[in-house]
Amino acid sequence: MALPKDPRQLMINLMYLVLTAMLALNITKEVLTAFQTINTSIEKSITSIDGKNQQFYKTFDDLAKDPETKERAEKPREKALLVKAEAEKMMAYLDGLSKMVVEKSGGYETGSNGKQELKGLDNIDVSTKLFVEEKEGATLRKKLEDYKAFLINQIDNPTAKASLQADLPIQLTDLEKSDENPTGDWSFGTFHNIPVVATIAMLSKFKNDVKNSESVVVENLLRQVDAAVLKFDNVIAVATPKTSYALVGQEIEATIILAAYNKTMVTNMGPGVQVKDGVGTMKFQAAGVGMQTRKGAITVPLNGKMESFPYEFNYMVGTAGASLQLDKMNVMYIGVDNPITLSASGYNIEDVSLSVPGANLSTTGKGHYIANVTTVGKLQWAIMGKSRTGGATAKIGGGEIRVKLIPDPTATVGNKVSGLINAAVFKAQPGVIAKLENFDFETQFKVTAFRFMYAPRVGDLQVIDVNGNRFNEACQAVMQRARPGDRVFFESIKAVGPDKKVRSINPIVLTLN
Repeated sequence: MALPKDPRQLMINLMYLVLTAMLALNITKEVLTAFQTINTSIEKSITSIDGKNQQFYKTFDDLAKDPETKERAEKPREKALLVKAEAEKMMAYLDGLSKMVVEKSGGYETGSNGKQELKGLDNIDVSTKLFVEEKEGATLRKKLEDYKAFLINQIDNPTAKASLQADLPIQLTDLEKSDENPTGDWSFGTFHNIPVVATIAMLSKFKNDVKNSESVVVENLLRQVDAAVLKFDNVIAVATPKTSYALVGQEIEATIILAAYNKTMVTNMGPGVQVKDGVGTMKFQAAGVGMQTRKGAITVPLNGKMESFPYEFNYMVGTAGASLQLDKMNVMYIGVDNPITLSASGYNIEDVSLSVPGANLSTTGKGHYIANVTTVGKLQWAIMGKSRTGGATAKIGGGEIRVKLIPDPTATVGNKVSGLINAAVFKAQPGVIAKLENFDFETQFKVTAFRFMYAPRVGDLQVIDVNGNRFNEACQAVMQRARPGDRVFFESIKAVGPDKKVRSINPIVLTLN
């Protein structure tokens, strides 16, 4: 750019450049100050976590002194003390790295506010030389990985161990390769050209991870002390008949016990069971005809994992001599299993059969069938019964069944069909979902294609056609640019359900906020 010849204009331009540079320096100072604030917050968090950990160790000491828990607490306490020692080693190592970075950057000086401040808080050479060129970053990563592996190995339960592998705060993943970092080197990506104040904050973050991981493992070990003991604080009398249906003159046998239970223990007694004060109550509608079996399991924490104790009971379901049919509800759907239950007063269920020409029937039990249909329309059904005397089979009931397609699903993005959606929530969506709501059968639809249209407040409409139900790279690129006030449209949405029929379903119109 040519400089202006007019002296006055030249001076204005130079002043503008100086002002721009000063503004840049101010922004940089604010960013560096922000790192100091973050580091202070992390250090306070470390102190808080350490206080919680010390309470865990005190609890272990108390358990070791109690005769009732001493034996159970011995092994978990030994492991907890090993964890404590390893955590202290890691904290000492990280503290040493922080001091080394401070010393190499010039130490501290007294600022204008009278507080101690880092001399070289914006120095980007110290971290690069120490962690990248002198390979201290590789050593740091190795120590953190070894520390994590050590913690996980203190847990014996395979399920808990697998959970810790994924959930421990220490998570070190390889970085993506780039032009600047072609090998994806972790040390380079983490510490290269990082100012000293940011490096100090990063090391504090690792210290926080170390203490948090220590806390998770020690708490897990502490739970193991009582995991092998089922404690009971109440009793109840339970009488259970071996049969819940009897004829006149038939003998009835019942089991009567005094059962102990824990009112405070969190237990799962199976689907449909309401648990209050350690006692479960099950309510359900009787279905089917004849002897029925109900099964479940009571699940409680034991030996460091959840243990299940199965139960089952039988009950007899009878049928009255009258029946009612809802003509408008007499429907089967294409593409799903249509369950059918037969009943016939005066007949043994073994002597009754079903005939539905045009439907594929399979038997699932006495009086129970699954029907699969393929064509929209009407089918005739008949119940056949075997005579008790002559053994001949005759029609004892019949009627008409309508066959229909499964209703269309509703297309959604982020559980929305229209209206406002948070921009950040929208950017996190994987694609368009087809939901079939308020339908009595368990079935799913999958979106096979859609058109994505993005209308920014400023700019041209962008249209992307997508095959499948997930946002492709082109969609994701547009979504990342989306801002509050922009609008997105989804049209030409196609979906396929269990009947293999391709359907055009509802459009979606969303406004970002």
